[in-house]
Amino acid sequence: MASKGSLGSGEAARVAVLYELDLLRPQALPDLDRLVRLAADVCSAELALVSVFDVRKSVQVSVAGGEPVTLLRNETICDATLAKKSSLLIPDTTADPRSVSSAFVVGPPHIRSYGGVPVGPSTDLPVGVICIGHSEPGRFGPVEVARLERIAELVNAFLAERLALRRAERAAVQTEKERARQLQFDLIFDAISDGVNVYAPDGRCIETNPAGCAILGLQREQLLGRSVIDPAWRIVGSDGAPLAPDAFPISRAFRTGQAVRGVTLGVDLPEGGRRWISVNAQPVRNPETDAIEYGVVTFKDITQEREAESELSLRNSRLMAALGEAEKASRAKSDFISVMSHELRTPMNAVLGCAQLLSQSSLGAVQTRTLGVLTDAGRQMLALLNDLFDLSSLDSGKVRLEREPVSLLRLIEDAAVIWASDIRDKGLELSVMIDPALRAPRSADPARVLQIIGNLMANAIKFTTSGGVSIQAWPVKLHGGAERIEILVEDTGPGVPPEAAARIFSPFEQIDVSSKRRHGGLGIGLYVARRLAIAMGGDVELHSQGGEGSRFTVRFEAPLADAAPAASAGRAETAPAVRDVLCIDDNPRNLYVLGAMLRAAGHKIVECGSGEEALEALGRKRFDVVLLDMVMPGMDGLDVLARLRGAEGPNRKTRVIACTANVLPEQVSAYLEAGASSVLPKPIDIKSMLEAVGAAA
Repeated sequence: MASKGSLGSGEAARVAVLYELDLLRPQALPDLDRLVRLAADVCSAELALVSVFDVRKSVQVSVAGGEPVTLLRNETICDATLAKKSSLLIPDTTADPRSVSSAFVVGPPHIRSYGGVPVGPSTDLPVGVICIGHSEPGRFGPVEVARLERIAELVNAFLAERLALRRAERAAVQTEKERARQLQFDLIFDAISDGVNVYAPDGRCIETNPAGCAILGLQREQLLGRSVIDPAWRIVGSDGAPLAPDAFPISRAFRTGQAVRGVTLGVDLPEGGRRWISVNAQPVRNPETDAIEYGVVTFKDITQEREAESELSLRNSRLMAALGEAEKASRAKSDFISVMSHELRTPMNAVLGCAQLLSQSSLGAVQTRTLGVLTDAGRQMLALLNDLFDLSSLDSGKVRLEREPVSLLRLIEDAAVIWASDIRDKGLELSVMIDPALRAPRSADPARVLQIIGNLMANAIKFTTSGGVSIQAWPVKLHGGAERIEILVEDTGPGVPPEAAARIFSPFEQIDVSSKRRHGGLGIGLYVARRLAIAMGGDVELHSQGGEGSRFTVRFEAPLADAAPAASAGRAETAPAVRDVLCIDDNPRNLYVLGAMLRAAGHKIVECGSGEEALEALGRKRFDVVLLDMVMPGMDGLDVLARLRGAEGPNRKTRVIACTANVLPEQVSAYLEAGASSVLPKPIDIKSMLEAVGAAA
């Protein structure tokens, strides 16, 4: 008889008891063997056995008259006995459908007579069958079955005793495991470095660990039974304010049924002082009723961290104050440099302006030489001013770049011409090698390129006493078809020792910092050159060894331009139109130079020494263009622009050219937004000024 495919609750209980009896594995069962042999003897059976059944198979645990085997349940006659749950007698197994296909019927030992009785530790829970068999049909009748039933009772007693023994052994093992587990739990609980308190739902502490007692400064007996609403608790929040008992993390966990994490509390210790702790609270629910049975609080001492945070906060406050002072000092330095630049550029404007005026007159050889020295010294002074001014811009991250189409070949040649006289004066040789590919117009800031080359040339000439200086330039192809420009300035000077190479590009640094150093300068030329190259998408690198000269390589981006730069020579020039110009400057020398330059070009000039005087003149007569000094005492250039553009008058829309030494990007933007048409930096270049005036409508 085949077993059912599904395992019902009764079948599951039967199989569970079978596993408790531990009968499925081969083992010696002498008491059961004696009962099986007794069954064979009293029933005159050729075969007697006890089989037990799990879900799929039948296992013969004791056999008389054969060897124990394991069969599938549907291959045995005993399965029909177990299914019947009572004694079964089959006089002829070949004629009964319940046994005709059984393995012991169709094969050895060819059982023809069968008798079986269910057995188990209890009558309502059979786990197997005791059965007898004979190779001749009709050998067993009611008498043999009755005898087999009496023996089955003894088997049942054996199984009941075995089950009780097994359960007692398991209970003893389980109790020992539980004791070991409890001991292990206690050891772990006591070893936890964080404090752990267990609370009953009424708020009483029912368990704690040594760390919890140590952190709270209490003995175990002082803590157990103590309620969270005990007024003796002196707890404060993270802000130091007293904390109400219902705001304690465990109170909130019991009230909301939710975990509470990372609450910072201060605990006033019995012996004095305050300890800061970080607290978590977790409600523990009964898995069957979902009711909260316990609350577990874990906490750790964060006093040192809290004090460290306070100290760090204090240090941060001091650091912020120091940074504020440093930023204030930096702004003051930048403001000073800016003001100094303006104050120095103003007289330099007069010096170089007068030099330009004198150069246009008839001079003798000595006068021409003297004027050249004056002009060179003025330009050197202007270069220093430019570096100082750029230093202020670079420190603030505000570098002004103006790209335009320019022939780098022509530009580098001009730079070489500018420095050629200085090189010759020191008895040095100048070598210039420029790739013809740089003749094509490229988008770059010519003034900045000249400034970089000039700073590197000045550095090379300064430190070279014999040999020469060379300039080389070429384009370098990059991945993707782009190009980068490289310019090499090389000298035969003493070179840069390795220990100085790391600081040579720092501001105000020189190789020789002693009071008796032979070379002048502020020590900012290389710093400015490198920062400008970086702003142009490149860098400046030094390759040098002591005693072998220096090689400075400039790299920057200068893509091909759409249009060629306008030719500066060989073009036909038309006579400029005469303009009525109002010149405004509080410095009489600058006012004189501006007027002289413009008059020499044929323009009509009116001069004003203050903003108030200028507004009066602008209200009386219309001018073609106004040259306005932006930094004046009292009413400055911005005030004049605001009054001029904000009121009706003959010059409300007149072109105003701002003349100033303050040309930071934000300053230029402020002038243009206020109504200036363009900006001329001081010292004012005659050509640039005349072009700007001539462009006025």
